[in-house]
Amino acid sequence: MYLTPPELVETVLNLALPLLPPGAITVVDPACGDGAFLASAAARLPKARLVGLELSEALAQTARARVPRARVLVGDGLREGWTELQAALPPGNVELWLGNPPYNGTSPLLGDPRAYAALRARIGLDGSLPRGTSLRDDFAFFVLLAAHHLQRRRGVLAWVTSATLLDAFLYAPLRQHLLNTLALEHVVDLGPGAFPGTRVRTCITVWRCASPAKPAAFRERLSGTPLQLGRALRFVPEGPEWNLRPTSAAARTLDARWRERGEPLDQLVKVHCTGLKTRFDELLVDADADALLSRVDTFLGTSPRQMRRFAEAYGLPPRLVPKLEALRGQAALPSRAERGAVRPFFRYAGARHRRGVPDSARAFCYLDRRLIPRGDHRLTGRFDPHLHPCKLIFNVRELPLCAALLDTPGCIPAHRHARFAPLEVPARVWASGPGVGRREDDLGPSVLNLSLAGRAWARRLGGARTVFERIVTFINSPAVQEVWAPAFGRSRTLPIPLDTVL
Repeated sequence: MYLTPPELVETVLNLALPLLPPGAITVVDPACGDGAFLASAAARLPKARLVGLELSEALAQTARARVPRARVLVGDGLREGWTELQAALPPGNVELWLGNPPYNGTSPLLGDPRAYAALRARIGLDGSLPRGTSLRDDFAFFVLLAAHHLQRRRGVLAWVTSATLLDAFLYAPLRQHLLNTLALEHVVDLGPGAFPGTRVRTCITVWRCASPAKPAAFRERLSGTPLQLGRALRFVPEGPEWNLRPTSAAARTLDARWRERGEPLDQLVKVHCTGLKTRFDELLVDADADALLSRVDTFLGTSPRQMRRFAEAYGLPPRLVPKLEALRGQAALPSRAERGAVRPFFRYAGARHRRGVPDSARAFCYLDRRLIPRGDHRLTGRFDPHLHPCKLIFNVRELPLCAALLDTPGCIPAHRHARFAPLEVPARVWASGPGVGRREDDLGPSVLNLSLAGRAWARRLGGARTVFERIVTFINSPAVQEVWAPAFGRSRTLPIPLDTVL
């Protein structure tokens, strides 16, 4: 847990307080921690009612001692605690929702189907989300709960969250829902390092209960400063991504010109993925291909009883020993590692690789379905090395989080996301798209993963590999990255001008 620095709390309040309408005020923090937001609000709003909710009894006690006039409840805001919190709010007051709700990548709530269903019902959000999108992080649930509550109240919502809220494809439906529910006033991209000792990218968003909405103000924290903000840029979020950051005029012009002359990337290269999850990177991924091959070969030649010694020899944490033992104990494992199973990938680092993925990010993965532990991302399709050599499709139920084994490095970076495109895919997958229902053994023969126009260029240039390499080179070029990548949230919005690139 990282508590919110005082200067960040004050920045949030400075943005939120001028938006409050007249009337008695209730300040609410549904994940109040040690009471940082409640304490600052108490100092600046001496007549306001203060209500907090905290999961940890110890932190709740600290908050009560820090802000004696606040009512701090103990409970889980994503479960039963939310009802108690709402009951503590007087119905006639203006409400100022402040805080820094937890963000953890994947919420523990997803492992509790009953609680998850109850939360979805409480929010009233349509149960059908676009394929490849989902609500996975605690902060998303907290934001949705507060927005739903404020539909029936007057007030302002001003929170610090993960910066994935701004433009991650995963949260496009969340952004659209919020924009349909509340009016966006302020966005501050804090970048990495706003919380001392961390590199997590965070942001501030401020919303109010009012309509119609007007253009929002976007600012960025100036690099190398604690909390000095750059000048405000006015913007209106637009679909289909609803990104909470402005699009430059240069990028709009470039996009319009490319659309006249080329094919959108998701038409040129149909099947793609944002990554490959092995669920055992410690064993199956390495920056050195030879080191990876040696490690896997030694693993396959070691008995399950000797896994602790194997882990020590290769510097693997002791906590992984049971996982190694279980994996090695499976039947039908190969006796030796095969060099052909070592395939090149890139470790894509989100915003740090916004302007291109460096060669130093290259990683090698040992791709053998028998060594990839099953979990949330299961292998789909019956594997026959003679019929489908290296044509396994991962996680095909969700678009665009479909991953396919690569025939060549195909990392195409786009703002916060990477596309990995295989040269060939099963014909039925290419024709219908991943996620379409079919029998496991009905993948069919492989075909080039290019549009008809792309295949024509492949014949002209001597092969699909050349087409892929030129696309990657084009998108990684400094000029394209400087103008395009910061403006568009997903690579599928990028049209490729074939006559220029190829």
